Amino acid sequence: MTKTVATKRVQAAPEESNDRRQEILLVAADLFARRGYDAVGVRQIADAAGILGGSLYHHFPSKRDLYVEVHSAALANAANRMEAEIANLTDPWDRLEAACRVHLDVQVDPESVTLPMMSDISAMTSDMRKDLVGARDKFESIYKGLIAALPLDPAIDRSIYRLSLVSLINAVPVWYHTGRLSVAEIAAQIVMIFRASAGSSLSAPKAKPVKLAKAKKKPTR
Repeated sequence: MTKTVATKRVQAAPEESNDRRQEILLVAADLFARRGYDAVGVRQIADAAGILGGSLYHHFPSKRDLYVEVHSAALANAANRMEAEIANLTDPWDRLEAACRVHLDVQVDPESVTLPMMSDISAMTSDMRKDLVGARDKFESIYKGLIAALPLDPAIDRSIYRLSLVSLINAVPVWYHTGRLSVAEIAAQIVMIFRASAGSSLSAPKAKPVKLAKAKKKPTR
């Protein structure tokens, strides 16, 4: 009987450890999003998670590693949502709109940690910034695939097109508030604007030379 109980405890330990790790990630995400990286200490995270400060290092080597994992997890979750949303769509413009809709929903969600943490990235060390930008690049790789499939005018640089689109969506929370248009409708409008640029040739026609009529000389008297 005792042996059976002991076995169950040993088997449950990894699950309990994983649950605790996820709880720490959630607590840390909330603190980092509200206060910023520098303003949050390990003890604050541990207290909020209901554990001792030293116990935090059993799950994460440092606050830096915890921050990078929180950020990466947030972007991975957003990427998974985007991929699920576009999975059953075939039209390239429909797929882009669906991805933008999820992205925008994440950005304007008051509970989202992605936006405040991305805003905090400039204050990080170069090593941290490299890791965080790497996580962001994985997220943006979805856009690379979506935009590669679009029937764009050959004159359009797809990298600039992608960066412009992502930057615009990331900036929406600056002016967004619940009102006339829903998040889905705003996403549709954004894609409509970007789609319009692909609907006509951007190559300026060569101007035809114009011959100016020579002024007639007035007869001299």
